Amino acid sequence: MATVRKIANRLNVVADRTSFESDLDDEMRFHLEMQTAKNAERGMSPEEARALAEREFGAVDRFKDEVRDVRGVTWLDDVRRDVRFGLRSLRRSPAFTTVAVLCLGLGIGANAAVFSVVNAVLLRPLPYTEPERLMRIYETFGDRSHGSVSVPNFRDWQEQSTGFEGLAAWHEANLNLAAAGGTERIQAVVASANLFSILGANPLRGRAFAAGEDKPGNGDMAVLSETLWRTRFGADPALIGRTVQLDDRPFTVLGVMPAAFDFPPGGAGTDVWTLFAPSEAQANARGGHYLGVVGRLRRGVSLPQASAQLRAVAASLEKAYPDQQAGRSVLLTPLQETVVGQSRPALLILFGAVTLVLLIACANVANLLLARAAVRRREVAVRLALGASRARLVRQFLVESLVLALAGALLGALLAWWGLAVLTPLAKSALPIAGGIPLDGRVFGFLLLTAGLSGLAFGIVPALQSAREDVRDTLGDASAKATSSGRQRQFRNALVVLEVALSLVLLVGAGLLMRGFWRLRDTAPGLATENVLTAHFALPDERLQGATARVFQPLLEQLRHIPGVRSAGLISMLPIQDAWTNGGYKVEGRPDPAPEEAPIAEYRIASPQLFASLGIPVLRGRDFQETDGGPGSRLVIVNDALARQQFPSENAVGRQLRIDEEAPHTIIGVVGDVRQAGLDREPLPEIYFPYVQIGAENWLGDAVLVVRTSVLPASLAGALRQTARNLAPDASVSRVMTMEDVVAESLAGRRLNLWLLGIFAAIALVLAAAGLYGVISYLVAQRTREIGVRIALGAQKRDVKRLVLRQGAVLTATGIAIGLLGALGLTRVLASLLFGVSTRDPLTFASIAALLAAVALFATWLPARRASRVDPMVAIRNE
Repeated sequence: MATVRKIANRLNVVADRTSFESDLDDEMRFHLEMQTAKNAERGMSPEEARALAEREFGAVDRFKDEVRDVRGVTWLDDVRRDVRFGLRSLRRSPAFTTVAVLCLGLGIGANAAVFSVVNAVLLRPLPYTEPERLMRIYETFGDRSHGSVSVPNFRDWQEQSTGFEGLAAWHEANLNLAAAGGTERIQAVVASANLFSILGANPLRGRAFAAGEDKPGNGDMAVLSETLWRTRFGADPALIGRTVQLDDRPFTVLGVMPAAFDFPPGGAGTDVWTLFAPSEAQANARGGHYLGVVGRLRRGVSLPQASAQLRAVAASLEKAYPDQQAGRSVLLTPLQETVVGQSRPALLILFGAVTLVLLIACANVANLLLARAAVRRREVAVRLALGASRARLVRQFLVESLVLALAGALLGALLAWWGLAVLTPLAKSALPIAGGIPLDGRVFGFLLLTAGLSGLAFGIVPALQSAREDVRDTLGDASAKATSSGRQRQFRNALVVLEVALSLVLLVGAGLLMRGFWRLRDTAPGLATENVLTAHFALPDERLQGATARVFQPLLEQLRHIPGVRSAGLISMLPIQDAWTNGGYKVEGRPDPAPEEAPIAEYRIASPQLFASLGIPVLRGRDFQETDGGPGSRLVIVNDALARQQFPSENAVGRQLRIDEEAPHTIIGVVGDVRQAGLDREPLPEIYFPYVQIGAENWLGDAVLVVRTSVLPASLAGALRQTARNLAPDASVSRVMTMEDVVAESLAGRRLNLWLLGIFAAIALVLAAAGLYGVISYLVAQRTREIGVRIALGAQKRDVKRLVLRQGAVLTATGIAIGLLGALGLTRVLASLLFGVSTRDPLTFASIAALLAAVALFATWLPARRASRVDPMVAIRNE
């Protein structure tokens, strides 16, 4: 120590020289050799003598830093030196650096990946001009529902509303695109001419619709998406002004919208926009609700003001048309909210989960830094003895922490990029994402901010505690091993307890989601999904007239003769996959209910053998026959939900329902309930109409073929396509899926939430176990001499194991207790994502606590076993 002080006294002299660094190097090198020789004279091996001398003079670089401080080097140079020294210091400890960077990389990478999804869904504005002024306008019906708008109501809103610059209407459709490669089913939006001007969207090429073009007789016009233009037409610029065949009709291409544009937002992606020019009958059908409406608020008009004004218009319409408008009003919602509203809770929960993962990673790294600080206690004391300020040491340690955090951020960026490559396809099927999930400037800014905050979070306490070393006590105990102070040990234990508690919260959340997902997956859909193949079969609208006898009946007959096919049927909307085509009805012979209390049922068109193909049981009555629905025949089949609702104590078969102004429909059968809108929704009342009924073809523009097989259903997909194309070359066959895949697709959103939260919980569990293992291992290393003495005095191996396991058990039990309390409060936010499971499910809480305890026990048992094998003579001699 005296030699070190002698060198320190020379620093002022060295600081006045131009070549102070080289002179100091020479001075330190000389004394290093002298100290090595003295150590060798004490009986040490050359390697031990050199290592001890290097530890004694390991602060040479810091001495140079102090000299530079005297010389008044700039703050920027100080930071650069601190970074350079931090890199050298971390390079000398590869094991510590690798583990710390890996922990941070996992935590920061998970946060960056989830933030990328949050950014793409919640933060990225809609691709329209001033999207905050765009409102989605619904028509409400009492307190029961809100939905689409009729053409007369839309036009009255346009003429009488004063709070909007304009209103535009649209409805979605599917059209057949005729191309050289065959007929393709594409997604279309049929919109009023002012849609693009209200959205403030400009085409990439050509032009959009002009005002007044949506009048009958103006001809068919279309605007293509850039994706369709490039994939099906080779980005041909000459296509503008030419025609394309949509549903066997020529449409003039006016322009191409850029890839960044899509409307309606949050859907599967629109391929083409065509003009909505309602016929006279449509323009007068106030009871026909099928339009979506979007409006742009006038500047200076608030949402409540516009809503109140439009409700006043709806009230006047209710007075003018009481039969059709009784109980109807309007609801205004920001367009952005209609896209992200249902996705926000799940995304925020996932973002909270990855934040907990990052906190656990930071706690792990803080523990590692505290252990490293214990090794560097003597070095810190030497620096303080030589005059270094405590603030200077804190700054150096924080810079090292920030260097670690930046290295973790680089690894995290790579992990996020890889994770998004896997996550994007899953997220697109479950979330309203258009244009991908980019790692843009906002994400990288978040990445750097997270790295900086993480570096400060896990580095500040170790830095402050290291700078508080007592110089006299540390340097005076020259023979002692590097140990942690009492404060450091308490803080490290607290960090481990925190890791265990946070891990328990995440694991409980994942466990609840898993139990809810299993219950939902096991929910009976009301049909048999095994050995069922489905396919969407779409004819052009012009070909629907008489299509039942000309196309549908022959097609089903041919499908039934394919080897391996047991039955084949047809339905207008496939259960689980689609719903919400409904209408009112009345029970014949009963008083008419009030308009707002009129019952509503889902409408479906079905063929014979449809129920057998889907495995839906016929509970009473009979199935449809090919002769049902002819002239003068008005027959329907209802599901059990409607029968229980309207005929709870009598047989529904033979009763009549009045669905329109013509003759009533007679119920000929009652079938089992199916979950039309998904497994998580109760079955809705349903009315099936025969596909041979007059007018039924209008509902079958996008029919679904259902085939039950005696072989693997996927093996018949080619035969189904070929049979359909041979019979109707102008029809499209798309979305060929097994019924099992249909059900799986409906669970995509819940599956994504489960997988992500499960992965984060697994990472948290591993980090928590590693943190516990590290703390117990370090405690064992510190107490090696004590353990050796205990064994020498007769302690058995099981006694040593029990001693170490007790330490881990106390930390684990404390963490589990705190975690259970936290989980009871925090898991309430999962209520909207769960199905059939309470947020306080005792089985989940108990099993997760037991799992975490078992993992923690294993993490503690490893150092306990190592402690029980300590050789007492070796332990005492090494001390």
